[in-house]
Amino acid sequence: MPLPDPTAPAPAEEEPDGKRRALPLVGVLPAVVLAARHAYELYHPPRSKPGRTPRNKNLPMREFTVVTRRDRITLRGWVVPGEGPHTVVLCHGMGRTRSSTLGHIEMLHRAGWNVVAYDMRNHGESGRDKRYGSMAERYTEDLADVLRWVRAEPGLGGGEIAVYGFSFSTWVALSVLKRIDDRLAAVICDSGPAFEIDSALRGFAVLRRSALPRSVRGGAAFSVYRACFSALCGHMLAVRSWPPDLSRFTTRLMFVAGGQDTVVPAARIAPAARHYPDSERWTAPNALHMNGLRFDREEYRERVLGFLKRSFGEAGPADPDGPQDKRADIHG
Repeated sequence: MPLPDPTAPAPAEEEPDGKRRALPLVGVLPAVVLAARHAYELYHPPRSKPGRTPRNKNLPMREFTVVTRRDRITLRGWVVPGEGPHTVVLCHGMGRTRSSTLGHIEMLHRAGWNVVAYDMRNHGESGRDKRYGSMAERYTEDLADVLRWVRAEPGLGGGEIAVYGFSFSTWVALSVLKRIDDRLAAVICDSGPAFEIDSALRGFAVLRRSALPRSVRGGAAFSVYRACFSALCGHMLAVRSWPPDLSRFTTRLMFVAGGQDTVVPAARIAPAARHYPDSERWTAPNALHMNGLRFDREEYRERVLGFLKRSFGEAGPADPDGPQDKRADIHG
C-alpha cells in the first residue's frame, strides 16, 4: 500500500464560490504527525491498568505464559477449565485486553468447555515489541504459538479446538489456519473482518475523530489525517494474500456482524463471509461493535453455542428449525 507523501502539495479545499485553494501547511503537518503517532499506537496501545479476571465471576482459573518462537515475546493468559474435552481460544480486539472477553469466557465455561484467553503482544500484561512492520505476521504467529501450547497442554489438548476472534483479531483467526499443522474444529469471527482492510482502517480513524485537536477534526485536515492513518496502519500491518484461501481446510466458519455497528458495519463483513460459501452468517440486529452478547443475548448464545456444539460433534437441539440451525445471511 503506497504511503502518502507529506512533502507533496496539500490537498485543496473548495471555497463557496466553487474555486479551490490549497490547505495551509499549518493544517497538514499536525494531521500527518498525529496520524503517524496514532497508527503506531493502534498496534502498541498505552499500558492499561489490570482489568477484571475470571475470579471476579467466581470462575476457576489458572494463569499461563507462552514465549513466542519468532521474537521471544512473553504472552500471558488464563485457562478457565471446563468439563472438557474441547477448548475455545479467545482473541480480544485491538486496544483491549483479555478482560474484555469475560462475558464470553463465562458463556463458554457454562457450556462445559475449556476456555483459553490471552493478551495479545503489546496489550495488557503481555510483552511489548516496539516493532513497526509485519504486524499481521507477528499477531498470527503468536496465535499459532498459543494453539500449539494448547494442543500440548495436558487437560486441554485432548479434544477439539476452536478459535473465537473479535474485530481486528478476526483477520488473525482466519489467517492462522495456514500456519499450523493441527486441525481446528471451528473459527468464529465477531465484528469482522472487513473484506477491504483499508476501509476498516479508515473506520478506526473516524473513531478517533472526536478526540483530535479542533484544527484536525474536520474538513481537509481530517481527510489528510484519515488517509495517512489508514495508509500507515496498512503499511505496518503488511497483510498478504487476503482473504486467505481456505478451500483445503475442513474448519467450520461462523461470521457475526452487529446490525448497529458503525466501526466495521455488516456491509463490510458480508463480502468476506460470502468468500467462504459454506460459512454460517448472522447479523445480531441490536448489536454495536463487539457487544452482540450484551444486546442480543439469548439469540447470540443460541447461535454461537449451537454452532460450536455442531463443530465439536456434540448433540444439538432436537428442533432442527431452532435459532442455532438457521442460516441468516449478513446484510450487505
